[in-house]
Amino acid sequence: MKPVHCLAALPIAAFYSGGWLAEHVGPRLAGLPFLMAWNIVWLLLTSAVMVVMFRFDGSRQAAQVSANDPQAPDGATS
Repeated sequence: MKPVHCLAALPIAAFYSGGWLAEHVGPRLAGLPFLMAWNIVWLLLTSAVMVVMFRFDGSRQAAQVSANDPQAPDGATS
């Protein structure tokens, strides 16, 4: 597992910590109940975290290099 994959734990921790945090914060945020606003924000931030993981993963570049390499084994028998 690559270190960038550890970022996937961030949204999970944020969603589970929202209930605890809602007890200690004011009841409304931007006109919404705090927990609903928290979940909406983290829903959007989860997408951003996944984009960062996709960019820094490196699997995409490895797949492109092996596809362009004529001597890379492709599973075909000769």
